[in-house]
Amino acid sequence: MIKIKELREVGDKLGREGMSQMAQKFISEYNGSYRGAMKLCGELSVIAKMATCDDYWEEQVNKGVFNAECKIELIK
Repeated sequence: MIKIKELREVGDKLGREGMSQMAQKFISEYNGSYRGAMKLCGELSVIAKMATCDDYWEEQVNKGVFNAECKIELIK
């Protein structure tokens, strides 16, 4: 596993656009299967950690986490 410090360094190098493009690439490679959905979750979680290098992008990730948690609360 890559340490969070290293992920942040890569995030700084890629910038907002690069991190977004990486996420879009992973999404476009998603094959529609259940297993593929879980793989995509893992890939996007790494980008979410990477995004902690940028306050605004981290805020956007946190909004996504909050939205997901709200939807999960409805299932309970």
